[in-house]
Amino acid sequence: MKTILSVLNLEDSVEDAELNHAMLSARWPHCQLVRVETRDAFVAAINEGGFDVILSDFTMPGFGGNQALALARELSPRTPFVFVSGTIGEDTAIEALKNGATDYVLKHRLVRLIPAVDRALRDVDERAERERAEEAMRQSEYKYRELFESLAEAAFLADEETGRVIDTNRRAELLLGCSRREILGRNQPQFLAVDEAAAVGGPPRVGRLTRTDGTELEVDVRTTRLTLHGHNLVLRLCYERA
Repeated sequence: MKTILSVLNLEDSVEDAELNHAMLSARWPHCQLVRVETRDAFVAAINEGGFDVILSDFTMPGFGGNQALALARELSPRTPFVFVSGTIGEDTAIEALKNGATDYVLKHRLVRLIPAVDRALRDVDERAERERAEEAMRQSEYKYRELFESLAEAAFLADEETGRVIDTNRRAELLLGCSRREILGRNQPQFLAVDEAAAVGGPPRVGRLTRTDGTELEVDVRTTRLTLHGHNLVLRLCYERA
């Protein structure tokens, strides 16, 4: 369990900040809370960084919650922002959520502070995990594309059931005499004839490829079955016979 929590609290009441700290310390024993009450101090603290969550009162002399929220979203958009206020109304709270606030807690219902912060931190972790997964996927797709395009053979990746081509490479464009866009979506047997039963998983087989201009080429074809995201696919690698 996370025991250290670093909190920036925009609050003009020392007593209310102490209540926030006491409440959070019950869940995070080593909670560290920094209280600020002016715009300049708030901006300086955000710029210094290192906070897990920002708590903010909504109504303060000379510096309102909406201004604080806008600054936080500009300067530290990934840090959860939770209003802890005794004056925020439901309509105002809903508007604040639309503007980027993570949650709001009423001061007379401070028992909600722990679950609100807990949920906010969990959302941050989940977002970070999604971003890591998306980046890994992008890297994987990049490596796949580089490998696919570097093949010396014309490559046709097709849905096994329909025969529809879902990916191809530059060498295939040259061999067929048309663009990748013109190849994708076509039914593979329309331009490539090969013995289905004999070819899968075995040594290269002789096939006949019909180019866009109607000419035919004899090609050696290597065929592999793949399963990707639950879909059965067929990869055929073709190269012109000498």
